[in-house]
Amino acid sequence: MVNRKTRNINGHLTHLSVGGEYFVGLPVNATSVEMLQRLGFEIPVQNGQSILPSAKRGAASRRNAEGFDVVHRDQPKETKYRQISWSWTECHGRDKVEKTGVKDVPYLRYPRTRIPPYSIEMQVRTRSDGATFLVSGPFKVQTELDVVATNTANVFREQLGGFEILTSMLETWIASPIRRLNWDLLPAGQNPWASAKVAVSRIVESAAPGNRPVIAERFAAIGRYEPEFVAVGRGGFDGYVVFGFPRYGFCLLENKHVNNATYVLAESSWVTVSQLTKAEILAAGIHRARLIHTRSWFDELDALMGSGKRRAA
Repeated sequence: MVNRKTRNINGHLTHLSVGGEYFVGLPVNATSVEMLQRLGFEIPVQNGQSILPSAKRGAASRRNAEGFDVVHRDQPKETKYRQISWSWTECHGRDKVEKTGVKDVPYLRYPRTRIPPYSIEMQVRTRSDGATFLVSGPFKVQTELDVVATNTANVFREQLGGFEILTSMLETWIASPIRRLNWDLLPAGQNPWASAKVAVSRIVESAAPGNRPVIAERFAAIGRYEPEFVAVGRGGFDGYVVFGFPRYGFCLLENKHVNNATYVLAESSWVTVSQLTKAEILAAGIHRARLIHTRSWFDELDALMGSGKRRAA
């Protein structure tokens, strides 16, 4: 087992031919139950279970689950905006009324290119001889650096302490439907948003203190439209919430990250949404719109939900 940081996966593939397939992984019996539970797997693990690892274990895990920015320090700075919550007092005759709102504050920063998350999941795979592994892949041996495979190896190191290159008997994996465990569907009822408030509040509290009021206002604004189901993310989807509006024909994917976006998913079936990878969810073919986190976000949300009502009528 390799337990050191890997800068180029090719250094571990010298025994393989270019174009050959391999997996990055570990035998399940080489990992503890506590590690598997921390990753989000159900115990006992079963063939076909799959999850996106949490971003909290290190830089490679963050790149895999959240993506990253390439900062162009050789270019002039540009003006960007960050959202903050602010309060003021209005005089209504003899009464003073406290008001709270969201405003965009300008700041300068170097231009950046956003690299989307690699979104490589860990999956439980069982061979015909009964041996069970956690694997990612398959990948193909290349002559140049394979950035995604190299990062995946480092995700295994951060999450589980190391990795192995698995090549033998790849054709003997026992077939099984993939069952993704990236979401917890909250109990349904007459008002799913009311039952989801506790879980969503925990997500808000996990954000930086200065960002919490803005994040809370966004979640509450969506909740007021009475979603028919709510699901919170686990593992690499930590901090994300799906609000389902089947009657309007879409779902909303909101997150605790500021200066990001709300994704309008064209699919409204929870069964389908729950089995999408993060890369699929963020792909332009799956989401039909993005509501950028700016001050106009609230107006855009109202317009979206209004158009949804008209289509549903």
